[in-house]
Amino acid sequence: MKTIGFPLYQSIPTTEQTDSLQRACQHYRGTAIIKINDVELDPLDPELGHALAQYEGQFVQIITDGPDEANLASTIHQQLVAKKFCY
Repeated sequence: MKTIGFPLYQSIPTTEQTDSLQRACQHYRGTAIIKINDVELDPLDPELGHALAQYEGQFVQIITDGPDEANLASTIHQQLVAKKFCY
């Protein structure tokens, strides 16, 4: 199991989550969850962008498990950076 954490921006866009994160995650065999406080979000959810907008400025954890967990965690983080949710 691999966990990475980082804060979301204080102000993040409220745009629709495109399928880029979904496409990126399809290349991996591991599983992933985005956890904020006690709330668990599925990174494959097309409404993820709207869900993350509720947690501006909060600390996020990406929890992955599987044979390629480190690569999956970094891919999710890179996609959130590209969408301007975090740095």
